[in-house]
Amino acid sequence: MAQAAAVRSVGRGLRILGAFSAERPELSVGEIASFLDVHMSTASRLASTLAAEGFLDRAASGAFRLGPEMVRLGLLAAGGQAVADAARPAMERLAAETGETVVLSVPSGSDTVDVAQVDSRYLVGGTSWVGRRLPGHATSDGKVLLAFQAAESPRGALASLTRRTITDRTALGRALQDVRSQGWASAVGECEEGLNGVAAPVFSGDGRCVAALSVSGPAYRLPQEALPRFALECAAAARDVSARLGWDGGPR
Repeated sequence: MAQAAAVRSVGRGLRILGAFSAERPELSVGEIASFLDVHMSTASRLASTLAAEGFLDRAASGAFRLGPEMVRLGLLAAGGQAVADAARPAMERLAAETGETVVLSVPSGSDTVDVAQVDSRYLVGGTSWVGRRLPGHATSDGKVLLAFQAAESPRGALASLTRRTITDRTALGRALQDVRSQGWASAVGECEEGLNGVAAPVFSGDGRCVAALSVSGPAYRLPQEALPRFALECAAAARDVSARLGWDGGPR
């Protein structure tokens, strides 16, 4: 009996994941219950279990949407592993040149999900970011993905992660215009106090921005005045990854 119940729960969980679509990016507990023809408490328990494992995520509306683990799996299934594989040599060179943490990120709605990382050589700044989901407006890689229209424009109020996070839409629009003009983005204590970073876009063969490559570290090693230098190194590495993906450097 227990085994049958477990199999039934797995099946229901898979059906929940399959219920999402471009037309239905978010589902409430009530909609999940109706879709599965189960009680609200059963739908809530199943959705909460999937969220705890990273397969679902809570949207600002309180409904559920696909989570970072689904993004990671989707990246692999859609050939995104090729992006990570193509990026690995450039990421390792960039980490060796800068000594800092280098991360490859992809869009998930208006957020970013980190899918590959080369660690800093230092003890401070050695946190693993892989699998972490962050709001795009608060990070350098997120600003790149927003500026080059790889990520969706954020809805609702812009969350404040620190006192430096951009929460005004007009200011964010100006920042994204600067990113498009200069070809790279920066974040100065906007995601976490004392953490600075820069990022540059990675383009596929058809000229679409498909990922962002970033360098980040503590402010005392990456002071604001040094960020343009790190950005040039990051942009050069991102161009190398883009070339490996078939981008010829033409119009985006």
